[in-house]
Amino acid sequence: MKKNFAAAISFICCLCAFAEKTVPRVEVTMPFHKGVNLSNWLEPWYGLSVSSNFFGRQDFEDMKSMGVEIVRVPIHFEAFSSRDPDFVVDEKLWKIIDEAVGWCTELKLYMIIDMHNDCNGATKTRPDVEVMLNKIWPQIAERYKNSSEYILYEIHNEPHFKSGNLNADITKWGKIQGRILKLIRTIDTKHTVIVGAENWNNIEALLKLPDYEDDNIIYNFHDYSPFFFTHQGAAWTDLKNIKNIPFPYDKDKMPPFPKKESPSVKQLYDNYEHDSSEEVICKPLDYAVNFANKRKVALMCNEFGVDMTHPDKQERINWYSLKNKWMDERNIIRISWDYKASFGIFNTGSFSQQFPQDVNVDLIEAMGYKMPKGVQPRTTGWLKNSYENGEYRIFRNNLAKNILPVSYLNGGKSTAAFDTVSENKETCISVPEAKPYETVRFNFLGEENLEPLVNDSLSLEFEVKTAQKDFKLDVYFLNKEDLSKGKDGLEWRCKISLGPKDGVNDGKWHKVIIPLKDFEDCGAWSNSMNKWIPGEGLFKWNKVCQLVIDFSDNGQNKEVCFKNIVIK
Repeated sequence: MKKNFAAAISFICCLCAFAEKTVPRVEVTMPFHKGVNLSNWLEPWYGLSVSSNFFGRQDFEDMKSMGVEIVRVPIHFEAFSSRDPDFVVDEKLWKIIDEAVGWCTELKLYMIIDMHNDCNGATKTRPDVEVMLNKIWPQIAERYKNSSEYILYEIHNEPHFKSGNLNADITKWGKIQGRILKLIRTIDTKHTVIVGAENWNNIEALLKLPDYEDDNIIYNFHDYSPFFFTHQGAAWTDLKNIKNIPFPYDKDKMPPFPKKESPSVKQLYDNYEHDSSEEVICKPLDYAVNFANKRKVALMCNEFGVDMTHPDKQERINWYSLKNKWMDERNIIRISWDYKASFGIFNTGSFSQQFPQDVNVDLIEAMGYKMPKGVQPRTTGWLKNSYENGEYRIFRNNLAKNILPVSYLNGGKSTAAFDTVSENKETCISVPEAKPYETVRFNFLGEENLEPLVNDSLSLEFEVKTAQKDFKLDVYFLNKEDLSKGKDGLEWRCKISLGPKDGVNDGKWHKVIIPLKDFEDCGAWSNSMNKWIPGEGLFKWNKVCQLVIDFSDNGQNKEVCFKNIVIK
């Protein structure tokens, strides 16, 4: 009798365990299930010229070879348009998108054309966003309505009005999105359209979206939970002092709470055991699955990921393994943020990381991908790939491969144009205006050893044109300390200066030739100490990561143009 009773209890426990493990699944299935985002490509702070070189067909072939089924391409259409009132998209942007569409079609790799716009945490979606969408989406739909079935549209990434009334914002966006969907359908009834909710594509807000009564859409959300783990140490959050958080929660691995942190961060720390549990993380997923099944649509999470900078490598892999498992169990399409950069699949967040040798193999296997066999390591870096016609090219008509331009001008309100056509039909870099000490930077995507070029007596050459009479310019190469090693993050400089005496301020083009040996080690500015640190030989030519054009203490109020920037 006791044995029978024990067996019955055991059977009941097994049934309970089975019931607990049963999860709802999305009933509508698409021909793709997993993919990656291609960020930092068609986004405005890097300019169009570098975008054309940033990703190429080889990158798409690489992703396809390891099992990626769909890529999401975030595109800031508004920034690359004529702006108000017509928002005519730049033809140079169309050319790049056309190439990507062609590659994906040939490779049978699905691609999302994502209206990404500005999703910086400090911003809010423009209240009249529908005006812009009404102008740009007909251009997109008209251009790609006859493209293959491998192309999808995403109406808008992470809308966030921030009016102070979240429910009103959710309702407002739901109606706008419905009208844009109908507008697209007047032109293109073929392609799948991805829709998402207000409050940064929030999963709870997704459940409040109206029924768009379209059988060719995918409902989408973003998932970076638990935020305390995925964004630990991120400089753009309140968690910049939080590091070494484990996943799953492990009391013995938890670091002590840093002193002098805010009450809100302390609350996240105290709640982490609860917030990182499977039950808490998966409950919203289950709600979303049931919602999608009621609407008879597919469900997608096209952003999820962990910043690699501060968590332990294995703990990060743990998160991807479990997060992917939970979404796969529910038949949720998953597209990770990101391919490269700090949320990427490579061993570091540097854009110079190469496929296949720099891929984090353990990570991609946790995400359901596999490294292809027989792929040979590739040459890396700007120096190894930039030499042609007797010179090392940085910018000649376009930017060299493995050069990423970054500009911060006019208080962040404008960027340099990297595709302006000069009088002789060469392209040049145009800077309309700059405040004192604002810069245009050419990032080498890693440290480059320029010592051999210095020893061979090579020179930096470029052409410049400006009509500003008091024109001053500092040009320098730069080293960066590794912040992860506990240093101050100083940028050691080796500099040369130009001024009115150099006679390049008469509105005509002038060639400037500066031997690399003439650059002088001049030190670094320390933000933490608020003072200038003398050089003392700390700049190293074998660790150059940037070439910087600095508009000195004058700034400039007239256009200055640069072209043909090379070392030869």
